[in-house]
Amino acid sequence: MNNEDLIKLIDLYFDNELEKGKEAFLFTSLGGNEEAREHFKKMNSLNAAVAATMQEFPQALEEKILGGISIHNSNSEKSFTSQKVFTAIAYSFSIVLLALSIFFYSKSEEYKVQFIDLTREVKEQNQKINMLINALPQVDVQGQYVQVKEVLVTPQS
Repeated sequence: MNNEDLIKLIDLYFDNELEKGKEAFLFTSLGGNEEAREHFKKMNSLNAAVAATMQEFPQALEEKILGGISIHNSNSEKSFTSQKVFTAIAYSFSIVLLALSIFFYSKSEEYKVQFIDLTREVKEQNQKINMLINALPQVDVQGQYVQVKEVLVTPQS
């Protein structure tokens, strides 16, 4: 077995994940592999150092944490009701905006129809004016450019 496989077995052993049947194989393999033995020693010293620094979790700290959770839960209930109110206000505001937009859209359609009617009327009036201008007799324009700037327009008959 190569060194990498032995190191994996050592890591599994210290994580308490190694099967009982493979433990005997691990210890017999450590006897013949110097590098794996060194890794085992380092992991063993690390495991001992971690175990030495372990402290029992204080009861007072646990109670303080659990007390903080209950306070947090009551605050979240208050924020939940305020969130409901905010949501209701937001929905009602969006419904009002939707109604206003429908109203203004219908008004704009009415103005569009009125604009089209007025445009048609202006075109008709423009045609009538052109017909009246074309129906007038021709005129003769004569004038003198003196200080008075007088122009006489007389129709030809």
